[in-house]
Amino acid sequence: MNKKTVTILIIVAAILIGGIAVAVASLYSSHEKDVETVNDASHFLSKHKLIEAVPSDAAIVMCFKDFGRACDILGDSLAVFGELASNKFDKIAAIEVGGLKKCPTIMSVHYSKDMPPLLVIEARKAIADSSADLRRLLTTAESSGLYTRINGDLVLISSSETVLKSSIRHQDEGHSILEAQGFIEIASKDVATNDDVIFFSNAYTGNIIDAFFSKKHRKASGFIRDLAKWTAFSVSGKSNSQVMMKGSMLYSNEPSYYLNTLSHSGLSKVGITDAVPGNVDFILDIPIGNINSYIKAYRNYLDSRSRLDKYESSLREQKKERGLTAEEWAQSLGIKEIALVNLLIDSKIRQVLMLRPGTKLSTGSVSAMTCQGFARSIFGDIFIADDESTCSLVGGWIIVGAADCVAKYSDTSFLKETLADRMKSEGLDRLPEKNCRAWMYHSLSEDPNLLNANFSQEMARGIRNILKGATYVPATLSVLDEGGELSLKLCVDRVLVSKGTVALSSARDTTIVIPEGPFKVRNCATGKINTLYQNSHLSICLRDEKGKDVWGVPFKSKILGYVQEVDYYNNGKIQYLFASGSKMYLIDRLGRFVSGFPAETGKGIAAGPTVYDFTGAKGYTAMLLHNDNTVGYYDLHGKQVPSWKGITADETIKSLPELLEGNGKRYWVVRTSFQTMIFPFDGGDPLVKGEGNKMIRPDSKVELTDKGFSAVCYDGKDRTFK
Repeated sequence: MNKKTVTILIIVAAILIGGIAVAVASLYSSHEKDVETVNDASHFLSKHKLIEAVPSDAAIVMCFKDFGRACDILGDSLAVFGELASNKFDKIAAIEVGGLKKCPTIMSVHYSKDMPPLLVIEARKAIADSSADLRRLLTTAESSGLYTRINGDLVLISSSETVLKSSIRHQDEGHSILEAQGFIEIASKDVATNDDVIFFSNAYTGNIIDAFFSKKHRKASGFIRDLAKWTAFSVSGKSNSQVMMKGSMLYSNEPSYYLNTLSHSGLSKVGITDAVPGNVDFILDIPIGNINSYIKAYRNYLDSRSRLDKYESSLREQKKERGLTAEEWAQSLGIKEIALVNLLIDSKIRQVLMLRPGTKLSTGSVSAMTCQGFARSIFGDIFIADDESTCSLVGGWIIVGAADCVAKYSDTSFLKETLADRMKSEGLDRLPEKNCRAWMYHSLSEDPNLLNANFSQEMARGIRNILKGATYVPATLSVLDEGGELSLKLCVDRVLVSKGTVALSSARDTTIVIPEGPFKVRNCATGKINTLYQNSHLSICLRDEKGKDVWGVPFKSKILGYVQEVDYYNNGKIQYLFASGSKMYLIDRLGRFVSGFPAETGKGIAAGPTVYDFTGAKGYTAMLLHNDNTVGYYDLHGKQVPSWKGITADETIKSLPELLEGNGKRYWVVRTSFQTMIFPFDGGDPLVKGEGNKMIRPDSKVELTDKGFSAVCYDGKDRTFK
């Protein structure tokens, strides 16, 4: 796994810390109380002295070991760290750092419309010598439209001259982020002693959520903002296959914090991993040591929020309508654990609540139970299933959900492999620990189609980069009780070859990436490269090499990713072929649709076309990927080539086939969500379709040699297939 993938894994881990906050956002929100603690940030201050150059209004502070490490982290345009800096430092991160590599470095991001970043480098010797490395750095920064200043031994770079001047003014006046309320306290935490530490000011959570999450999660920004003054985390370990992070939040021991409600409920073993299938998508689990203690702490929490009267009113209403309150229900069950679970049932994500009772119950009593809304009343709004109409006792757990989901769960084959089994078979030591107060699990690879629903477009694209070539990418987050103080432990693992019995989940990635243009085309009259594009009204437009619009014609649907040049009349004049719906269209350089088009194929088109002229005499053929996961091969009139036997796959074909030529023969390389296959030129059954570790990775280069097809397989070995 390359540096880019490791970096993205680190970012995913960081963002998922926010993810657990989003998941429990509806549980609580509050105004931060003063934190009473003994503060000793001397270790942090001795390691990261440049913190004094950061203005007090910083929303994010990233302390790096040195400039070389900063370039490694900021230089990946797909990584969120680069996004945090609005990718303003991309060119800087790409330079040869030379003698600046070991220079202390810090970056901050400041609250403004565009969240401008500030990079500060201590380069005493380079400044004194006016070194070539320093000159290259300043030239690169200025060519990127950035402002630069040298202030004593410090090099300051920012996209905002105001932020730059603010930093210098703060330094001259002896002010810095150290004066921000709560920063010294969070810098005193053990998590801040590492070489690379990231601090988030919760006051600016809204801006951070906007950058990384989809719109549906942005309502949680108020909760995260009020959760603490600062959140800090550092990378405690990383390798080619995993990233581990340790985090800490600055909050008080006031009852107005739901986390303190958990602390007062007592510890209980987390058993959810033995009760859910290995292909589970998401879990949010809270163990309850003593339900009576929990209810007492929960009431104190509600009272501190002035919400106790409303809660007691709802209990009275429950008693009147059902003869039982949520508290009485929970106490009668002796609830020891509650979990919200997203499951893959019949290829769809379905939601259930799971309760582990401490009292013995009969199957009949649970089946007759009516508990709609009870869990939500005493554990918070997040603990509500889409449908709570049916209950069943399965393996010592109460399953609450829709009738078909509960019936499926009751099937003895449903738990053929549990999540605990799967993790053990993969060699992952990620099961909940004994001091766990809350536990979250999310399989990024279980249903990649949900990434766009949960993350911003940029973040989803970055996560998809992790999934390439991986069969299992689980993330686990534990809230741990360490001597009365809660800490965070998050792990993200990347399994290339699955050893478990669960079906490999990457095959469920049904997203086909379709280029949206603009499309580069040649103007046969001028010989120049023009641009064909669709405007906001879907009209097809041509723009010349100077950026001037030449023409536009009305159109009603999207071009499906490709525009190909053809000389349809074989007279040296070029037309442009594209597809939409189930048809292929041909338009000339003057914006006129060619007679005889569109050509109907009879099947919905997902992407294409790609055009080939194997005759050398303008005898064009076009290849299309259809919505039914088949590849069609046609003449330009939409008639299938007579010799074509078709191409399809069990999993999603992700793109149009690639032509592979050599030794006087032609083949098609087909990449699916799971593997790469090789088909004969006329289609039909695949010539190469590996199994297990010997499957060709979907991102592998395929070469044709004298001995056969050479490619990299899932086990990392380069194999030759005959």
